[in-house]
Amino acid sequence: MTTVQWPPRTRRVRAYRNIVIDGACNLRCTYCEVKAIKVDQPATNDSLDRIFAKYEQDNVLFRVESNGEICLYPKILDHLQQRAAEGWQIEVLSNGTRLPRCLEGRENLMWVFSVDGHTARMNEKRGLSQAQVDRIIDTAVELDAELQAVYHDQTIDEVNAFIDTLSARGYKGLLHFMPLLAFKGQPLEVNLRYEDLHPAEFLAPPEYFRRWNHIFETGKRDAVCDQITNGYNYSVADDKIQMVKCDCYSVPKHLYHDFGPIREFDNWPCGTCIANQEFNSSRPRMLAPEGRIPLPLV
Repeated sequence: MTTVQWPPRTRRVRAYRNIVIDGACNLRCTYCEVKAIKVDQPATNDSLDRIFAKYEQDNVLFRVESNGEICLYPKILDHLQQRAAEGWQIEVLSNGTRLPRCLEGRENLMWVFSVDGHTARMNEKRGLSQAQVDRIIDTAVELDAELQAVYHDQTIDEVNAFIDTLSARGYKGLLHFMPLLAFKGQPLEVNLRYEDLHPAEFLAPPEYFRRWNHIFETGKRDAVCDQITNGYNYSVADDKIQMVKCDCYSVPKHLYHDFGPIREFDNWPCGTCIANQEFNSSRPRMLAPEGRIPLPLV
């Protein structure tokens, strides 16, 4: 007779809050728009603190990024490091072009790097040299940093060589592929099947690719992503903060609102987008510490 554990083991997950800072970029990726923006770093840091003040440290993970490149703004990184040293869980998304300098003195931050493969050929659309790509991969392996890759024209052989390279080096982070953007509900142009990939523990689960395949084939979503169940976005432009449930690709402007309480929805105008938020709550970084806040017995 099988013994069933009761109550079953539970784990709390943190709330996910994505902060996107209006900023400039030092790359000219062909699949991304280019912005020339001046950033008031002290005002932006004040805005970050206003957002942090809404939460308790144990209950939230922040991803802070720029719609350009956040490492162009060292005062913002230093401020985030200070908050992380105080106990806030903060990950930073970067294109990796300021490595290794951007890491210096910022040991409490967690990192996510954008890179489209392990070769300069796979990163032609990003304009990265092989030396830059190598630096990103070296850092990701060393720090167990997460990697997110835009899938566009890379061959399956190239993708699998990328996976094999990381496996051979003992990579313990997460590698997340997402398709080239499809704005305003337009059809996805690329598809990537889990069955075609070499197995690796650092890949997204098969269900992620099944959802991707379904959207590619039907133009419709048949599942709810973790951003809608457990996420929210803050858009920061110096001292101005706007909020939106999800800003994936082309969210209608009327769904943005001023800084204040979050707004939940019983549906959301999802198009054909599928990205890193899909299985966000299952990431190890999202697990809340055990034993600090006891669950009620009922």
